[in-house]
Parts: sequence; structure tokens; C-alpha cells
Amino acid sequence: MSSLLYWLLWIRRPESWENRRLQDLDRYKSKMKSKIKNEIKWSIWSCLIFALPSAFIVEMAKLGNTKIYLDPLEYGWMYLVLSLLIYLFLHDTYFYWTHRWLHIPSVYRRFHKVHHESLNPTPWTSFSFHPVESIIEAIIIPILVFIIPIHISLVGVLLTLMTIFGVVNHTGYEVYPRSWMLGFWNEHWITPTHHTLHHHKLNCNYGLYFRFWDKLMKTDVMIKTLFMKIKNPVF
Repeated sequence: MSSLLYWLLWIRRPESWENRRLQDLDRYKSKMKSKIKNEIKWSIWSCLIFALPSAFIVEMAKLGNTKIYLDPLEYGWMYLVLSLLIYLFLHDTYFYWTHRWLHIPSVYRRFHKVHHESLNPTPWTSFSFHPVESIIEAIIIPILVFIIPIHISLVGVLLTLMTIFGVVNHTGYEVYPRSWMLGFWNEHWITPTHHTLHHHKLNCNYGLYFRFWDKLMKTDVMIKTLFMKIKNPVF
């Protein structure tokens, strides 16, 4: 996912997409190669750490020790859809509050600073975490599958959505259509513009999927028209 979006947006990017750039790349061009190399290094560690609870889920599911079920009709079609929304909301809630905790100065310096060394995020920033942060982020889904029933296909959907949102939000380009950015999607969901502001301001926009907790806790900052500043980097 990171490789594909990096190639599409940073290497093969159409000239027209310069209008969607969210950062001043020229200021950081000389450091970009070493920055990306460092992000990939941390991401490899993150992938290894995320793989462990995933393997644990698989083995526990085989033994029948989780709430993962195989028959999509076991709880009905309505619950099939509802369970995904429940998981997304609980995951987002967990992410929001652990993310705020990671921004406590003493914790930030020890663990979360690794991720924020990428002031101007790239697709490689998505999983560039300190190992402790990777562990924190990796354990929530394995915990939930022991508590809340979910169909096995939706576990895959959930992990895919987590990856897509994580990478897309760090692209450094606003990938969503203008109509989305001026409508319902931008009003309720996290976008690259929303998360890029987090990387620059640090004290706002902590969510992963939704803007719900940010709005409720008064940590939401968003400017709808940032990505429309033609040929003017936002930051």
C-alpha cells in the first residue's frame, strides 16, 4: 500500500496533482531520502510486531477460543454490518485516547517522537512507529475478538481499512474529490488534510477513522479549502 501510493503520488504524480499538495517539499528535499529510509526501517519493525497478534488471532480462532464465527447468518445480516461499525468505532475510540496519551510530553519524547520526526508525512510514515507504540496499536483488535462476535471476513476488512486509512492519511496529498471535501465525508471522516494538520500542530486531530472524538473533546481542527490553494503548499 505504501509503495503503491508513494509511486503514484510522489514519483509518477500528474502535474495537476500539485494543486493537492499539502506541504512545502522544497524545504525538506535534501533530507527526504534519509527520512524515507528511516521511516522504512521503523515500519519493518512495526510489521513484525503487528504480525504477532495477527498470528495469535488465527491460532485462537482455529481452537474456537475467540468470538470469530464462520457462518455469516449466525447472527443475521443486520449484525454483520453492525459489527463492523462497532469494531470501527471501538478501534477509533482506543486509537484516539492512546494517541492523546502518547502526546503527553514525557511519553511523547520516549515513544511517539519517532512517528513525528516526519513533520511532512509520506506514505512511508504510516507505520513508522517506535516498537512500544506498535505494541499499543497492535493489541486492540486481538482483545476485541475475544469479546465481540465478528465474522471472519470482517476481520480482514477491518485490518484492510486500518491499513488504507493509515497510509492514505499520510500521503501528503489530498486524495479525496473536492465534493467530498466540502460535504459529508470531510465533515465526519479523517482525511490527509486533517491528519497533516496533526503532524504540524501536534495538539489536535488525534482520530484514525472518524472526527467524532476530536469534535467531542474540542481537539478538532480543519480547514476545508486547504487542498484547493493552487500551486501554494499549505505548510
